[in-house]
Amino acid sequence: MPITLEDVNDALALQPEEVPGHYTDRDSLLYAVAIGMGKDPMDESELEYVCETMGNRVVPTAATVLSRPDRAPGTRSSIMSKMNYMLMLHGEQRLAIHQPLPAAADILISNRVTGVFDKGEGKGALLTNETAVKLASGDPLFTLSATLFYRGDGGFGGSAEGAPEPHAIPDRAPDAICELPQRSDQAMVYALCGDRNPLHRDPGIARKAGFDAPILHGLCSYGIACHGVLKTMANYDQTRITGFDVRFSSPVYPGETHLVEMWKDDNIVSFRTRIKERDVIAINNGKCTLA
Repeated sequence: MPITLEDVNDALALQPEEVPGHYTDRDSLLYAVAIGMGKDPMDESELEYVCETMGNRVVPTAATVLSRPDRAPGTRSSIMSKMNYMLMLHGEQRLAIHQPLPAAADILISNRVTGVFDKGEGKGALLTNETAVKLASGDPLFTLSATLFYRGDGGFGGSAEGAPEPHAIPDRAPDAICELPQRSDQAMVYALCGDRNPLHRDPGIARKAGFDAPILHGLCSYGIACHGVLKTMANYDQTRITGFDVRFSSPVYPGETHLVEMWKDDNIVSFRTRIKERDVIAINNGKCTLA
């Protein structure tokens, strides 16, 4: 059933319900391993993220997997159930860190739709949403926001104005490049962080979706990019990263080598990820804000 302007207005007017959630150090440790940390068992900088006896650091982008509620909210927008999920692409991911993530926490989570933009009949629609996460004490922890591109839902009569604008990459050679080889079984490990979409593990389903083999989770590539910036521009100090935004540009296959290209201007690190084996840009318009 096509969405309507009434659906959009109802979604934007809906007041989000705050629901409880929690995560343990198993979740934060697994995430670090899933994005490729800990390959060198003698690298003390990375051991602080993957071995609790060495430290309790948490990769900032782990926020994407640590924000699952213990139960579904009682009131939810119906607009996403009406949109064609099979034709949806994850276009952009943004993150604001309000304080360093603890290794384990009880949390409060709320979700809301922040915008629906009509690109026109046959051109699709953009939906933006926001997930706000607090500690159980009520102190803000982090805010996630995303842009989802629904290719089959344009032409409902809405406006195309006001969608988020991508961050511009500087027009000069990168100031630094971090090369991060990945494992061929990486999607299997990352799926254990919570995203069980079989597109990333089942070859038959991947072929039906038009891929020669299962592709890596986009949010895994997002975490790998954070690994590169954290290592190169923050000396593995996760407390320096307060924002991490990207635009997804091209699918990635497990086992490929990620070249994180970076430009530093004051407290802003612009970045993109190039896949070495195929010379394609997988993540573009990246913006990391440093404290």
